[in-house]
Amino acid sequence: MAQNANIFIPDISGYTEFLTRTELEHSSHILNELLRILVDSNCSDLTLLEIEGDALLFYKKGAPLSFDQMVRQCVEMYRSFHTRLRIIERDSVCQCGACRTASNLTLKFVVHYGEISEISVASFVKAAGINMVIAHRLLKNRIDSHEYILATEDYCTMLPDHASIPRFSWKSGSEEYPAVGTITFRYALLDQIRASVSVTDRPPVSVTLTGDRLSVEINKPMAEVYRAITDLENRSKWVHGLKRSEGTDPLDRLHSVHYCHFDDSSVEIVPLEREVSSSRVRYVESGGPAGTDRKTIFAFELTPKTGQTTVVTAQIGSPSADAMPDEAVGPMLERLSGSMESLKLYLEGQ
Repeated sequence: MAQNANIFIPDISGYTEFLTRTELEHSSHILNELLRILVDSNCSDLTLLEIEGDALLFYKKGAPLSFDQMVRQCVEMYRSFHTRLRIIERDSVCQCGACRTASNLTLKFVVHYGEISEISVASFVKAAGINMVIAHRLLKNRIDSHEYILATEDYCTMLPDHASIPRFSWKSGSEEYPAVGTITFRYALLDQIRASVSVTDRPPVSVTLTGDRLSVEINKPMAEVYRAITDLENRSKWVHGLKRSEGTDPLDRLHSVHYCHFDDSSVEIVPLEREVSSSRVRYVESGGPAGTDRKTIFAFELTPKTGQTTVVTAQIGSPSADAMPDEAVGPMLERLSGSMESLKLYLEGQ
């Protein structure tokens, strides 16, 4: 049976380019995270009908959402989306293309209202009809922006206050589509909202390092060396005795927890700090027996000697103002020295 319904589509733009230019696994994790954020930001009792690649299709049967409610819903999702992108940018240890360029993703909304028909197949419900076609066609338009709210006149004219639509500077537009005809709409850009989104910087890590420094030259570019050091899932390739690793975050962000399993013990690794530039990389993590407070700080500094050679300098220390016990420093440095030599052999053997 045909019924009137709100049709609401948040669409992540730039994802196709994001996939073709970057690592597939990490970009898929990021997209899934962003889609979950949008679903969790549903404050208007919308029903999620489908996940369509980089877009979500929501609908709500009955009377049209008030204009204020629709705008609030768009702004809530938009703020949550860009807040998450800022957090990804702030906390990503990984410097692959996906993690570095996620902040370039954008979000737009299409809002429509009209008659739809529900089709039930097994336990699934699909909405069909010309108004579903119209909403999807409007995702492709000539608006000179990738971030906006587009509300069709079919939606706006159903509202008693449609002549007065506050909060943004709204413009009129139209598009003509084959087999559909001309669709008129109003749209508002979201630039001001994006400019207001911010996240708190993480406080500096307080550690006490010993004066001992270990150094090794590796005949590989700095980015490749950094990637190997921070790729916790593959540390078994150069850390002696490590059997397997597993983490709480597939993207290994700052303060995520990673477990490295040896034959008779498990070590808990937590990335604490990273600074990345073209001339220097600094990466700091804590490590220690899982389930205990006995942690050691490992600080790595990478500098390029030539385009193909990287100098890696490592230090150890304590995650507090207290210095490491003298009897613990020697054995720890010996193990770390062996790991750095293994890292060199692993990378230069590739």
